[in-house]
Amino acid sequence: MKISGLLRHIDTFAPFSLAEDWDNSGLLIGNYDDEIKRIGVCLDAVSEAVIEAEELGCNVIVAHHPLIFRPVRNITVSNEQGRTIFEAVRRNINIIAVHTNWDKTAGGVNDILSALIGLKHPEPLNTFGVFGVISPRMKLNNFAEHVKSSWGLSRLDVYTKKNKPVSRVALCGGSGAEFWKSAKGIGADVYITADMKYHEISDAVNDGMTIALCDHGEMERVSISQLAHKLEGCGIETVIIDVKALPPIIRI
Repeated sequence: MKISGLLRHIDTFAPFSLAEDWDNSGLLIGNYDDEIKRIGVCLDAVSEAVIEAEELGCNVIVAHHPLIFRPVRNITVSNEQGRTIFEAVRRNINIIAVHTNWDKTAGGVNDILSALIGLKHPEPLNTFGVFGVISPRMKLNNFAEHVKSSWGLSRLDVYTKKNKPVSRVALCGGSGAEFWKSAKGIGADVYITADMKYHEISDAVNDGMTIALCDHGEMERVSISQLAHKLEGCGIETVIIDVKALPPIIRI
């Protein structure tokens, strides 16, 4: 199968038409006519992932986060993006991003997150997120531990003035700060996401919303095994490249 065929396969389960206008999903580095040897799947296509891909016999990486997101003014090995592009071209590694189309598609990031914590009757939240019901309802601290364990998180920071039992839950994988008002509007007891700023958290909590914040990468990494499974449907051997863009958190 060629890279063009793999892109067509991805389009069957995570249509590129779902990607946001500001996004950069699709083939970012490579050749549509390259024959695929093996596929490596990861959250972030960093230089270490490219090197490991070659060692594993992969000539294509499918990553969730786009390597190229903003305009590139130069490509040098003095920064991580430049190193990754340099290594990919030098080693003939194709790089594909499956970003907001994987976030938004049925069975994608948010559906996987909701299923892992057992949300019942899930429905879309502003196209990106999901909301549903935890039954029976749980004490907030018990629910937080349940989420942390289910998603394999190193931390889950909860901000609240209410500390009431949790029944209705809203979530958005990755950066979903702007959707907390939607979560409040549908009566969610808690909203789970990543990357909220201090004043955004303050506004939400003072407006009666309980916020639970994850690490962005940890929250979305749980979807990578399912992405790999979907890619295997094309008939090409697929392996997960577990290289992290950020080092582990050191707690003091």
